[in-house]
Amino acid sequence: MKVQDNKSIPGSANAQAYAKNVFDEARVLHELKHYLPAQAPLKDFIHHNSLHAFQNEKFFKAIRHASEIFGYKVSLSLQEFRTYYKTGRIRKDVLEKVILDRKGKEGLEEWEENLLEKQYTTNLLPRVGLLRLNWKFKYKTDLDSITHPALFRIICKYLDQGVSIWHFPVHEDGFLASLRELEENSYTSFFKKKRARDLLLDGTCGIKDLLDILVEDESLYKQYLFDQQFAHQGWSGLVASVETLPDNLLDKRNITLRDLIIFELLLEIDALDSTLGKNWKPLADSMLHYYDDILADVPVSELSEVYAMWQEAFEWSFYDQVLAGIKQHKEDEGTKDRKTFQALFCIDDREESIRRYIETLDPHCETFGTPGFFGVEFYYQPDHGKFYTKLCPAPMTPKFLVKEVGSKIVHKKDVHFSKFTHYLFRGWLVPQTLGFWSAFKLFFNIFLPRMSPATSTSLKHMDKN
Repeated sequence: MKVQDNKSIPGSANAQAYAKNVFDEARVLHELKHYLPAQAPLKDFIHHNSLHAFQNEKFFKAIRHASEIFGYKVSLSLQEFRTYYKTGRIRKDVLEKVILDRKGKEGLEEWEENLLEKQYTTNLLPRVGLLRLNWKFKYKTDLDSITHPALFRIICKYLDQGVSIWHFPVHEDGFLASLRELEENSYTSFFKKKRARDLLLDGTCGIKDLLDILVEDESLYKQYLFDQQFAHQGWSGLVASVETLPDNLLDKRNITLRDLIIFELLLEIDALDSTLGKNWKPLADSMLHYYDDILADVPVSELSEVYAMWQEAFEWSFYDQVLAGIKQHKEDEGTKDRKTFQALFCIDDREESIRRYIETLDPHCETFGTPGFFGVEFYYQPDHGKFYTKLCPAPMTPKFLVKEVGSKIVHKKDVHFSKFTHYLFRGWLVPQTLGFWSAFKLFFNIFLPRMSPATSTSLKHMDKN
């Protein structure tokens, strides 16, 4: 990444660039919303394309920018491509054709060597995040680890849709107004030091005012906000999405990305005050350089060309196989028999892989993906079980009981998990007797491990299937 000297001479080219780089809050917020993931609330269960902000670019230019600016993994590694070539998954004739199309006959030998043999430095740091690393370099302070736990808990609580037992005191004027109300009427505070609390209660400080305290140099403000928000892009993207489409929440909340940034900046000021006292200065005072525009164009490099050619060769190597599969699928559609069974699975990476595995083993089954446990509150009671478990948020009282029936397997039980522990006298007696026995078994299993009844039964069930 290109960097420039932070100390500008009046009238110099650096000074002119600095004058043009005055912080425009509205524009930076607009750019942040464009590049942050459009993460809708989980109830919608929408798969998000993290490259949506680059969809107006050509493919290889888009993934080059996404990789070098934000650090997204956009392709296989160079070593993986070369391994696939050696094992035949990437065909030699296809790779040669890609090189010829891009570099011509005169460049075939050179670029073939670049792709197959040349060593490159592939561990490049993305632009986003580099500026705020100066806090660690100068003051040995990790602001993220200090501020994020409180930030996430408070944002999560404010946006809560009925999962929590206690309700956040939501003010009609929005997130910051709600925080001020809590600060003014509570014996405790979100902050450890007085300065950040006073800035919140004052109500007039904006993003620029807080960045003046933390950074001081306007030419760095944009990069600082990108670094900060992309340290938790999921939360920032969620807030931006709720701001744009408040109807996405059933129980609406008045919050903006600007509110989130202001509160996080206050937490950072408080973290520095409480950790370093008065022994810290704005970030610009501890830097020798400042960075160019974080969103500036990423030039084409030899390495990016290598990745592009490997990607094309990889895709074209599977072209005939994919077409053959589509043709076979079309032929099979007219001869489908009655489904052997149907099954529902939760939409997540683990369940989806199980679905595909089952469909491979039995092509005549039918599976569906759906958000698991969402919108249905119920108790679950396993077959042969004496008790049932609540599967819904804590404040809700389920109206339904789902029972497992038809299981031929009777699970063995540990005696200290029996129903006798639910009575007054026997509930007191069992821990005083069997509790010591359980502790002894735990110690004994360290030296002679044995399967518990539940594990033993599960393994037998797997063997039968």
